[in-house]
Amino acid sequence: MKKTKKQKDPVSEAVRELRVALGESQQAFAYRMKTAIRTIARYETIRPPKGKALSEFLRVATETGNQELSKVFSDALTAEIGLAGTFTQLGALASHTVPGIHADLAVLLNHLEYGSGTPKAKIEEAIQKLKAVISEMDKLNLYLPKPAGVKQTAEEEE
Repeated sequence: MKKTKKQKDPVSEAVRELRVALGESQQAFAYRMKTAIRTIARYETIRPPKGKALSEFLRVATETGNQELSKVFSDALTAEIGLAGTFTQLGALASHTVPGIHADLAVLLNHLEYGSGTPKAKIEEAIQKLKAVISEMDKLNLYLPKPAGVKQTAEEEE
């Protein structure tokens, strides 16, 4: 008689995938997440994380740029806490994105004022950096309600 393998919870699989993507052992990952190795092992196999732990996995996935896993953790968090999950997701994303945007703009301003190169080269570089900043800001805007009178793009309406 063959044993049927029980399917793992998608969140448990995401925990393991995040650890593997970071190239960490369970021990190193537990240290990063400030928890016990047994807890990580449990999250990866029999009991997916909930609450604060789940939001920490969302934070790490977002900070490391793993959007696919971020979505798994975000969806689980939203399902767990309902509408408030949207605000938790926005907070996690903002806590990572806003300081990065600020730093990028500060470097850009400094380079424009004091950097070497021709004015034209500085402007071209500034345009490229501003495009990257706008892309980061757009990540936050996905979750914010649109002000009255602002039309949605065709992409947002889908």
